[in-house]
Amino acid sequence: MCMTIEEMNTTMAEIQEWKRIKEEAEDNISAPNAKAIEFLRETETCEAVDKKGNPIRRFIGNIFKATLSEQSRETVDKAEVRKLLDDEEYEKVRKVSTFQVLRIS
Repeated sequence: MCMTIEEMNTTMAEIQEWKRIKEEAEDNISAPNAKAIEFLRETETCEAVDKKGNPIRRFIGNIFKATLSEQSRETVDKAEVRKLLDDEEYEKVRKVSTFQVLRIS
């Protein structure tokens, strides 16, 4: 699909407007999220366990279900790994992802 310069300018303006709306929506979601988390933490009847037996907080409403659980993420210090491995070993464990990124400013 080939666009004219004017169409491209309009498209970029449209993208920026939707990004602004998305940001505004995310801001509007923050307060209800905080209220839901507070409810789950403070309400004794919300105590439950997940399928693996880990403690979680759960509320089953009329339409939706809310759960609050611990989650963890492990990260590795790339600079420290490079110190421990020589270049050949490092290349064996290194994975690189390449993807396109559109930036409009």
